[in-house]
Amino acid sequence: MTVKSKISACFFGAVLACLAGNVSALNIGDYPELENLIKTMVEEDGYPEDELRAVIGSAAINEKTLELMDRQWEAVPWHKYRNLFINSRRIRNGVGFWNEHEEVLSRAEAEYGVPASIIVSIIGVETHYGKRKGNSNVLNSLVSLTAAYPRRSRYFKEELRVFLNLVRRESIEPGSVYGSYAGAIGIPQFMPSSYENHSVDFNGNGTRDLVNEVEDAVGSVANYLVNHGWKEGQAIYSDVQGSLSESALTRVGKSAKPRHTVESLISSGARFDSEQASQKAALVKLTLENGEYRYVIAFNNLYVITRYNNSINYSMAVTELAEEIEQRR
Repeated sequence: MTVKSKISACFFGAVLACLAGNVSALNIGDYPELENLIKTMVEEDGYPEDELRAVIGSAAINEKTLELMDRQWEAVPWHKYRNLFINSRRIRNGVGFWNEHEEVLSRAEAEYGVPASIIVSIIGVETHYGKRKGNSNVLNSLVSLTAAYPRRSRYFKEELRVFLNLVRRESIEPGSVYGSYAGAIGIPQFMPSSYENHSVDFNGNGTRDLVNEVEDAVGSVANYLVNHGWKEGQAIYSDVQGSLSESALTRVGKSAKPRHTVESLISSGARFDSEQASQKAALVKLTLENGEYRYVIAFNNLYVITRYNNSINYSMAVTELAEEIEQRR
């Protein structure tokens, strides 16, 4: 992977930074997951052990990062989550972003088959159209989540490994990279493994820079969705019309992963628009303000959006924001 060394210049400073009172000194020996990572990277990646220990040892456990992992907005009811992302300001700014970058968005839609509105919406939800890329030290975040967040330690250990190899390969100061509290980077908030596997040089300048170059961010979002199964021309979701039968209610799940054939959902009594539907779909519910539920048929493309963020709330917010932006435009 080639990433401009200027990736570090877009962040402020080349030293580790965390909020005072929210960090604690790191003793690698106290954390078996870090010791295990060092062993793996030395043996399999050829990373010099002394250098690796120095880099990881320069990090600090960020307690704020650990707290935020257990207070994610995706867990709130749909009606509250929706209001966070679908409002007049974000819709208006989405129209402005689309107008400003119309050429590259049109090219991405033509080449990948992903609607420009979806690309714009994801960037709008993730970073307010590139204006808020995160102020957390990525090294600190990934080390903290590897060492002190057991529930997902294995996942973050692999992300830390990718990140450390990436910055070493590109001669980037590890402590100079800033992003989200979970370690996501750039305009589209790609985790290091996504940066490595799904980013593209969409402006053809020889680099893949998701921090500074909107063109690369736009192309990379589209490429990410296609790589995860986006199907051009297929619908994303359909609202259930009327009430659900008892048979249909037994099929309501908590995941957007398509588990039922569209035909079986119709046979169970669910009524919805099946035009341009994927062969399989999921039946999910969204909590409304009055305590009632909105039932939705999640087609394959909605599930693909959850590969960006594993939340039905997230995927529906992206989709409905895209609809609002397209309509306003």
